[in-house]
Amino acid sequence: MKQSFYVYNNGDLKRKDNTLQFTTYEGEKRDIPIERISDIYVMSEMSFNTAFINYISQYGIPVHFFNYYNFYTGSYYPRESLLAGQLLVKQVENYTDYEKRMILAKKIYRSCGR
Repeated sequence: MKQSFYVYNNGDLKRKDNTLQFTTYEGEKRDIPIERISDIYVMSEMSFNTAFINYISQYGIPVHFFNYYNFYTGSYYPRESLLAGQLLVKQVENYTDYEKRMILAKKIYRSCGR
């Protein structure tokens, strides 16, 4: 079962073989199996490298960052692996054309049983 991974201690996150390794600045190490992680929340000062980013991107794991006062700062989202460029173009075409958008909206409305 996948779950969120919260980091409250300052340290380093890196790829170690085929897992993630969190090392505090005091030297304590903790291995985290990547198959169990759905997303990562960083609530402290953190260092990581591109090997770490590339590895979590392969598994589609986003990382969310918070500042010292626990206010949301931003996120890293891996690119969508199944999203084709043509699909995105068609979605934009249907959104920007008012008539196409209304046809789609009516179909969605009717499918809800109204």
